[in-house]
Amino acid sequence: MEKPTKVASAIALTFLLFIGGLVAIPFLAVAAAGDSPGCGAAGPVEVEDDGTPSLLGPSTLTVADLRTWWTSSGRGQPTRLQMDIGDLIAVYLSEGDAEGVRGDMAFAQAVAETGYFTNSDTSINNFAGIAHYDGAASGAGFADPLIGVRAHIQLLKKYAGGNDVALANPDVSPNAGASAGTWGGLAGTWATSPTYWTLLSDVYGSMLEAAGQTAATPWDTSAGCPAGDLALAGDYALPVERRWYDEHPEWFTKPHHDYPAADIPVPTGTPLYAVTNGVVVSTPTSGRCGIGVVLNGDDGAQYTYCHGVPGSHAIATGDRVTVGQHLMDSASTGNSTGPHLHFAIKVDGTARCPQALLAGIAAGQPVTPAALPTSGCS
Repeated sequence: MEKPTKVASAIALTFLLFIGGLVAIPFLAVAAAGDSPGCGAAGPVEVEDDGTPSLLGPSTLTVADLRTWWTSSGRGQPTRLQMDIGDLIAVYLSEGDAEGVRGDMAFAQAVAETGYFTNSDTSINNFAGIAHYDGAASGAGFADPLIGVRAHIQLLKKYAGGNDVALANPDVSPNAGASAGTWGGLAGTWATSPTYWTLLSDVYGSMLEAAGQTAATPWDTSAGCPAGDLALAGDYALPVERRWYDEHPEWFTKPHHDYPAADIPVPTGTPLYAVTNGVVVSTPTSGRCGIGVVLNGDDGAQYTYCHGVPGSHAIATGDRVTVGQHLMDSASTGNSTGPHLHFAIKVDGTARCPQALLAGIAAGQPVTPAALPTSGCS
């Protein structure tokens, strides 16, 4: 982990690279086997200015992908690991999904930090070199493998969102001593090695190969992703792919818990689209909304999207967008207790109930925003 001067063990792992070949299918907790949510108009996983992916977001590789990769390595069950390796993989992805952290890449980081779960830290359920500083015999210990994984995932989230970031599970991780929004940003913060990202990228690249994924870079997951099927009705579109409405119409018609708005519980990484033509007037990155988009529609209404994935903005303030254009991806940033899209509409500064508009779009008969009620949303 955060090792002001560490990474001796990680540097020694440069030999751990390239094994086999692979196919990436984005993993989301609510998806059935074979689904590929996160594909579509979103295209590749968004990357930051440093050219590396965000710490936050959905896993690309599935539990099955990573188990196949491990089997292909021929290493078997690590003797120092107190949990079946296949189960540990599942825990990394489930804990990552709970916190909105890329669990598949966190697992790759654990492989790099522990030397395929062979070092002494593995015996104390420390899979990320947490508090294992240069010259120290070992790092921090954790009660069991689940808590060790949870501490790793939560610490990554603290790097990305600060030590006060909301956590889905009880806090078992130390406070972050630095900050980073990307996997590349961990070089010099989590670890002292300036080539730390190269090491992580190589390990993760071998995982992609083993699953049959051929990509220009280890985080380019656009290959094999079908285009999203949007629900279009005139100058309007649902803010998410049509399939979400078909599978869960109640998500779009239930009342908001507090005031006129809609909370649509799509999983982390779901692409979000412009509901109509208009101009982006704000792209918030903090506060109650978290990562968001505010769109002034040509119809005179203002549309707000909240709780997106950091770094997933596909537009910028001042951009003109067309109906159905990709804006960002969903997550659980800001004042949120779980992944969802918070969708709000205002007309002349007054909040309106979006439910009738969403149902109308799905039915091919959108309602004029000015005709939407200001209370009794259902």
